[in-house]
Amino acid sequence: MAAVVSETDGVVLETRDHGESDLIVTFYCPDSGKITAIAKGARKSRRRFVNKLEMFTYLRLQLRRSGNRSLLLLEEAELHAAFLNLRFDIVRYSVASVIRELMLLGTREGETDEQLYKMLLWTLDSLDRRDTPLRPLLFFFLRYLDYIGYRPEMDCCTQCGTSAPSAGQFRFNIFSGGLICTSCSPAPSSSLIPLSPTTITHLSDAQDISLKQLSGLQMQTRSIHEGLNILHRYGRHILQREIHSWKMLRQMFAKSSNTIKEG
Repeated sequence: MAAVVSETDGVVLETRDHGESDLIVTFYCPDSGKITAIAKGARKSRRRFVNKLEMFTYLRLQLRRSGNRSLLLLEEAELHAAFLNLRFDIVRYSVASVIRELMLLGTREGETDEQLYKMLLWTLDSLDRRDTPLRPLLFFFLRYLDYIGYRPEMDCCTQCGTSAPSAGQFRFNIFSGGLICTSCSPAPSSSLIPLSPTTITHLSDAQDISLKQLSGLQMQTRSIHEGLNILHRYGRHILQREIHSWKMLRQMFAKSSNTIKEG
């Protein structure tokens, strides 16, 4: 069978050593989702792949599939963006690591999601341009859950339908992924996390506006932390496992006054 060569863009999500000189690289691409390819000689190459297969780099890829090989062969990689600030700022790297882990956990090989791909690029670019690091993480996490089929319901009480946040107080149910008003569930519970009206409004707005509009959506630090707390706990429930890079991120912010809740 003749080799099939294709070109696409992709973001590096993971690299693993293979043999003495090769790398196995996982990318997320707009037209094929998460894919894995082997880069022959990448660990020793001084031309084709030098400084290109770093974590989070955005590349133009030339791939080859030959015969019945399960892995694609990475023939060439052209750099679109290196996102260098992510590698020279430990806090931004920690935020990007959470995003990377979510992408690896919540997507399947070969499943295409152009919206998620665009959101991934928007988030990495926002981090690289020195945006407040937790704000793009919050927006990514919010839309990521939507794109993988678990959209948080932020518009009204999921039991009685009372609009939020126009009336009463609301909590977020980390098991059902929706708001519940205190009239429907008056008793405190570890699975029901209170949210301020301002946080609810911002999260609801952020779910459906364009990426250009999202870039201009500002939030107070308190609302960002409230939102990340519920999204982390809800995401952990959905994925049925801990998000390990969250611990590193929390440690980074524990060194300053901007601590992230232990959710």
